[in-house]
Amino acid sequence: MMDLFFAILLVGFIWLSYRKPLWGVGAVIVLLPSYLWCFNILGIPTTFLELLIVSLFIVWLLKEKKYKAINFSLQKTFDNQVPKALRYLLGLWSLAAILALLTNFTYASLGLWRAYFLEPLMFFLVFVYTVKNKVNGEAREGGLGHKKDWTVIINSLALLLAWLFTVAMYQNFTTWNYIDAYNFPNVKRLTGPFAYPNALSLLTAPLTALFAGLWIYTKDKLFNWHYLILFIFGLVLAIMTVSQGAMLAIIFSLFLALILAKKLRKIAIPVIILGLISILLVLPKIDINPELNLQSSSLDIRLNQWQETSALLADNFLLGTGLNGYQNALEAYHHTEWLEIYLYPHNIFLNFWIEIGLLGLLVFISLIIYVILLLKDIFKANNNLAWPLSMMWLTWFVHGLVDVPYFKNDLSVLFFTMLVFTLVVSKYKKDVKRVRVFNPFF
Repeated sequence: MMDLFFAILLVGFIWLSYRKPLWGVGAVIVLLPSYLWCFNILGIPTTFLELLIVSLFIVWLLKEKKYKAINFSLQKTFDNQVPKALRYLLGLWSLAAILALLTNFTYASLGLWRAYFLEPLMFFLVFVYTVKNKVNGEAREGGLGHKKDWTVIINSLALLLAWLFTVAMYQNFTTWNYIDAYNFPNVKRLTGPFAYPNALSLLTAPLTALFAGLWIYTKDKLFNWHYLILFIFGLVLAIMTVSQGAMLAIIFSLFLALILAKKLRKIAIPVIILGLISILLVLPKIDINPELNLQSSSLDIRLNQWQETSALLADNFLLGTGLNGYQNALEAYHHTEWLEIYLYPHNIFLNFWIEIGLLGLLVFISLIIYVILLLKDIFKANNNLAWPLSMMWLTWFVHGLVDVPYFKNDLSVLFFTMLVFTLVVSKYKKDVKRVRVFNPFF
């Protein structure tokens, strides 16, 4: 019965992607957690999210006839839609990923390479070309500056956050998907549809900051109360997952935006009060175990992880351990008996270095610098989306200092969604300035 349901859903998605490609992109964003639906096709393990992205890419190639333009020249393949600097960065990114795969080639690492690098890049290509809006059959210079395009994209992010919040609240009041390890008498951490709490907070934290920024920068805040509701949803999720990294990242980005942006200082106090009220409403449901000591604290766990990972990198400086090689390689460097070996070292810089080598780390740092430069241009244009986008990226980055915001099927696609969002706003910044921020609902 479930196989039939998935088949019907996939056919419907393909039809939607053919008729309205941007809606297909939006559907992928809404269904990012669908990688949890795993199955085999002809003996090959795959996920529903993978089928969505591959189907979207194939439909896009055929409909837009982009296959005719594909060649091995970085200079020409992407036309002018992707800036030259980004083309070369993504080329190096792909090279680093291939080297990482070859460093530790297994069927498992091949699957991770597909999910973390190949498919996100496929999604990126479709996304970056699809957002070119058409009016009366002709390409419109404003791209995402058109309200209809903005509505589809922001709606997709809003629906993703809203349905994850709904599922998490359902879990809170029922026994659905309870994970014993995260549900003790004194500690109850929501996981939503995922297997662990941080998987939920990592996906929703950047969206929480984005909608906080959108509401703050909306001229008519009463009319755009939807943004405030979505911000509260995300804040509640961060608290109910007991994700210290998510809460720290959201609070830091919000505080920095309120302090640095002169236009926001007048509403800083009301926003902070609303945040505190939300926290006070939820905190009574959370009773952190007083028996937790320094030995088992999150900070101490991470400090030990980082020390052992640094020792491992000293002997694997250039190539790291390859994809899916961290846990096995760390055994020889693991001396903290009370601490288990985690899947990743819980730091975005160490994550990239250990997984895809020094080249991958340098490319990642370059991409972050590239994003900063894009945001700088957006600020110079006095664009209304400057602070919302900055808050989203800042939350993602701060959270990444203590966790893994990329190396997961949904998170890797989210990263490229954020990149396209920022890229197009930067490219059409003047048009976006005229449109201003608007109501996300149709």
